[in-house]
Amino acid sequence: MSDTQSPLKTQHKGTNIPLPEPPEGTRVLRDIAYGPHERQAYDVYLPAGAEAPMPVVVFYHPGAWQRRDKRAVRTMFMLEHGFAVVSIGYRLAQHAQFPAQVQDANDGLRHLLDHADDYGIDPERVVLAGTSAGAHLATLAVLANDQTAFHPVEGFRPRGIMAIYGAYDMPRLVQDEELTDVDQSSPDSPLGLMLGAPPAEVPDALHDASPVSFARADVPPFLLMHGREDRVLPWTQSLVMAERLIDHGNDVTLRVVPKVGHGAEAFRSRPISDEIVAFAKRVIV
Repeated sequence: MSDTQSPLKTQHKGTNIPLPEPPEGTRVLRDIAYGPHERQAYDVYLPAGAEAPMPVVVFYHPGAWQRRDKRAVRTMFMLEHGFAVVSIGYRLAQHAQFPAQVQDANDGLRHLLDHADDYGIDPERVVLAGTSAGAHLATLAVLANDQTAFHPVEGFRPRGIMAIYGAYDMPRLVQDEELTDVDQSSPDSPLGLMLGAPPAEVPDALHDASPVSFARADVPPFLLMHGREDRVLPWTQSLVMAERLIDHGNDVTLRVVPKVGHGAEAFRSRPISDEIVAFAKRVIV
């Protein structure tokens, strides 16, 4: 056991959530490759009856940067409101260390935008979304668009970002480990595996992996959601992200949901799902 890991902490094994089924009539295009690795692909979901060009929610999946895949779409309900949904896969920590994950987030997005006409998607009406690790990647892709090492999409500006129970301040995540029930600081923690070292030993990497490090003015509207009882990624992660963005004068909605934990069904059900839909509709107008 590493000296940096509390004997009381366990490794996060994920939240048991069934893979979603798209609504009846949805056209599904799977495994569109944007790179050579099997994880470098995306799935396109086109709603029944929608007219092109459609607004699109681009989703990045959860899984602590080491589990799950692009099928774990947590915003499938957007298809019932005229939005296409695209779920972009990315290499996990066991495949490549950071910044590979955000590079893939951007490279997949670039490929999608270059081929938007093929799917009837409007490249000018894009909302990025993600849950947990995916929220981290969506946020980092938007805020760190001046970091060439992250392969940013030049000139891209989404209409909004919907970041749900994500991680945004990595040094604070390690510092606040007592607020969680899982290991955040050992080399076997999700961060440790993604960075390839005990997080406290690589402060520069922690900084570069933190969306708060790149908070600035004039970013698209943000919707940040978090469960107050989240014991995997504390709700204070969304709070500090919101505060940093607000300090720069940005449009930010922070929704902390009481009595709700990490990955809860509440985020995929009404009334919370209605709030997500309302935000997306507001920003694409």
